[in-house]
Amino acid sequence: MEALTRIPLSEKAAQALLSEITSGRWQIGDQLPGEMALAAELHVGRSTIREAIRLLAARGVLSTQQGVGVFLTATAPHEPWDRLAQIAAIAEVMQVRVAIESRAAALAAQWHREDDATAIGDALAERNALLNDTASNLASADIRLHRRIVAASHNTLLLFLFDSMEQRLITSMTELLTLMPVDQHDADDHTAVVNAILNRQPREAEDLARQHLLGLTEDLAGLPAVSEGITPATRGE
Repeated sequence: MEALTRIPLSEKAAQALLSEITSGRWQIGDQLPGEMALAAELHVGRSTIREAIRLLAARGVLSTQQGVGVFLTATAPHEPWDRLAQIAAIAEVMQVRVAIESRAAALAAQWHREDDATAIGDALAERNALLNDTASNLASADIRLHRRIVAASHNTLLLFLFDSMEQRLITSMTELLTLMPVDQHDADDHTAVVNAILNRQPREAEDLARQHLLGLTEDLAGLPAVSEGITPATRGE
């Protein structure tokens, strides 16, 4: 029996909106009701609706005009090619993260100070508390935790590299969590990495960090757009 994965509320809201779209409630070019009206209709908060709109905009279904509103641009998501490109971009970022963060975890296990340990522990608690929150909120908390770990390595070059791509890390993590919501196992993985760091076990910390990041990359490769045999080489055949 497969483990159940809790779908984020924003994804459920996006699915509900998409169902209304495919039913013909709105036509291409129509402006959707405002956030407050949609939130009331779906019995969710405005932040959830805002995230749902962002998800559908990323899939080519909606477009947002600043100060004007949200408009219908397609009646079905642009898949699988947009999805495949998105997965490939995330995978590239993950490869860089493996190189930086696995080594940083080992160094953090060796060189972290008491204030580093406190900061890492606090960031872990914040991140895991948001496990069922929106993809964007969890992604931001996730990257804050990983930055704390890199900072605890006290390697200025690793921290510079991490900071130079921090915004891209948040964006790619948000997209990853949108495509592939995580569960308690993900929180357990992060807790295991942090415990190895705080217990000054550099080899274990490095191995666990690498395994976690590589595991996410492998899970990405198993998503439908890839696992069904669709690759850039087969596009247009």
